[in-house]
Amino acid sequence: MNPRSIQLAMFFALAMVVAAKPAPARAQDAGPGPMKPPESTKFPTPPRPARPEPPSMPPEEIIRRFAAKEDEMVRAIMGYSFQKSVRVEEIGADNKPAGQLEIVTQQRISPDGKLLEKPLRRPPATLHYLDIQRGDSDLLAPTPLFPLTTAQIPKYEISFGGKQPLDELSAYFFTVKPRALERAHAYFSGVVWVDETDLVIVKTIGKWVTETGDVTSSVLPFSVFETYRQQVGKNLWFPAYSRSDESIMTGDVRVPIRVIVRWSEFAPASDSPTAAKPPAGPGKP
Repeated sequence: MNPRSIQLAMFFALAMVVAAKPAPARAQDAGPGPMKPPESTKFPTPPRPARPEPPSMPPEEIIRRFAAKEDEMVRAIMGYSFQKSVRVEEIGADNKPAGQLEIVTQQRISPDGKLLEKPLRRPPATLHYLDIQRGDSDLLAPTPLFPLTTAQIPKYEISFGGKQPLDELSAYFFTVKPRALERAHAYFSGVVWVDETDLVIVKTIGKWVTETGDVTSSVLPFSVFETYRQQVGKNLWFPAYSRSDESIMTGDVRVPIRVIVRWSEFAPASDSPTAAKPPAGPGKP
């Protein structure tokens, strides 16, 4: 199946199910960003403790509850508008950006599941090696923002790994692997962190895979993403920051590249039933 078809299939899956401060914050006005970008360009699976501390309830019940929260997020995001910033960087020898392109759009998902997007700004690019002419929707393969909904859980093997501190949170982590792969449908493979108190996913590291391999866009090779969510209002946890590191060959030169995605300015859409009830604690992630 060609990449564009996979992207469309994954976007419709979203329709049915979709710097810097330590991550994840408990209120949207807690700071300008959910995390400081990690120094490492690798996102390893967290080590399994020799004797994982037992959770306060059976892992199966935690999984059931965080899947139910994913269902809530899917329904809620369709009533919100938000800004999305995609920044592609070429990384120099000092591990700092040597050139970049940033595209900022206003987005929302309509009640019928369509992605509505309006360009806001695109400053002149300072890239030296990459030649990118397209918009942000072409730079990354579209994937569901909330992949582990109740309907999707049976398609995965999910294993409890233990409990870890995650900045000011205490979180359980689970490894997630698809039970089977298909050619036309992509599945998440990676690790998720679940807040011990709210039992909602607050961080993920992973990629999307099909029978033919890792899913990437037709423009850039990014596949493994580290994504943090941030609390919006009292009960919602929406994505706020995502990062991936890769490299490209240009002639005999290997150029490290990075993409950073930020979501911000969440607000009830004007035609949403929740428009008259803005979330508590408004602010920028």
